[in-house]
Amino acid sequence: MRKRSIPKREVRDLNSKIPFFQLDVKATVEIVEDTRGTIILEEGEPVLLLHQDRWFPTLQTLNKKNPLKKITVDMGAIPYVCAGADVMRPGIKAIEDGIEKDSPVAVIDEKYGKLLAVGISLFGSEEMRKMERGKVIKNLHYAGDWIWNFKPSGHTQ
Repeated sequence: MRKRSIPKREVRDLNSKIPFFQLDVKATVEIVEDTRGTIILEEGEPVLLLHQDRWFPTLQTLNKKNPLKKITVDMGAIPYVCAGADVMRPGIKAIEDGIEKDSPVAVIDEKYGKLLAVGISLFGSEEMRKMERGKVIKNLHYAGDWIWNFKPSGHTQ
């Protein structure tokens, strides 16, 4: 695992590329490159993750403020989603309007509305609603994964 501080000018540059979240230029911002992925830490907390040259918010970020569209899954889908499985159409209870293909989405449970995962939509809202089966959300980060359990010292649980 490699960890390095990001200078303020690089933080400003990152902010110009991230529409849903702004890093605090005055905070300690670091990038962590691991065999499992690349994340950005702000004051030691994971706030962004890199997937195919795009930055996505972490669950820690979304727990503070969630600007993403939501997919609500039934209670039976929770153990699978929280083990890293992609979201399948039969497990979805609600699809928020305005989801576009290849956009970041928040996956929440139907009972408590708790954040379970951050994913990327494989279809738009309307197309998802017409589907009866198949994979609709690629799971990028979920409750219980290495990012969720990341500790500022660099150790994971």
